[in-house]
Amino acid sequence: MPPFASWLASATITTLMFSLGLGLKDYPFVLLRDRPALLWRVVLATCLAVPLAGLALVLLPLQELLTRPAWAAMALMLVCPSAPLILFRVRSSGGTAELAARLQIAAALAAILSIPLMAIVFKAGAGAQGWEVDGWDIHPAGVALQVLKVQVLPVLAGVLLGQWQPEWAQRWSGVLGKLATLLLVLMLVVLLALSARQLVPFLLQNRVGLAAMAALSVLSLAVGYGLAGRDPLERRTVALVTGMRNTGLAADLALSYAPRTILPELIPGILSYVLITVIVSTLFLGWQKRELAR
Repeated sequence: MPPFASWLASATITTLMFSLGLGLKDYPFVLLRDRPALLWRVVLATCLAVPLAGLALVLLPLQELLTRPAWAAMALMLVCPSAPLILFRVRSSGGTAELAARLQIAAALAAILSIPLMAIVFKAGAGAQGWEVDGWDIHPAGVALQVLKVQVLPVLAGVLLGQWQPEWAQRWSGVLGKLATLLLVLMLVVLLALSARQLVPFLLQNRVGLAAMAALSVLSLAVGYGLAGRDPLERRTVALVTGMRNTGLAADLALSYAPRTILPELIPGILSYVLITVIVSTLFLGWQKRELAR
């Protein structure tokens, strides 16, 4: 992969997280003050419970049936919480966008610790099953520094700037949000173009992997849905927060740490996971609408 792809992935996630922090209204950590139990439940679920459940219930039992690129793609998506574009999905589905934004920021802050920890756990899990994991030059301090740089610092900068210059933030948050969305689309198009030759062979050779991705998407949604309260809109919102993973961050980590021998097939795996997540979450929202209409 050319250096441009890595730069674009970093720029995309940085812009997304900055626009997320900039667009948050009022006190950004109000959940910590008013509803700490909900905040901790969701953060622990999306940062720890979802990846650990996915590893224990899907990845390890199916490891012998999965190719290494498919396994690694799912692992990367599972360990990367806080997908900023959840806000657009929540708004379009009638969920609580402000709640989603606050949960997203909390997950982004927690990710600086959870992602390096989960990287160690997943690497150990793969090695325990007899897979050679040499070549993944993953150092927890390096991963933490990268997450801090592309995710935590931008969202904090957006929050602080929004509190300091609220009128400017209100005027420009929408513009930056649209720019971030365009960057994400551009990143996905670039990654698709760079891995186009490997995409169809990947899909044909990884049918079990595609089914596993669907199972992981359902599992991730179910964790959030079960942990939320009784309010139907909050249930929908929390399910999307835990169910949708951070594609930009996963791609950034893949381009930074994946061995070059596995990278050409790893990117199609991430793109496949994204597509399946969109399909599963769309079916979930359709089921929710029918439930609420009763």
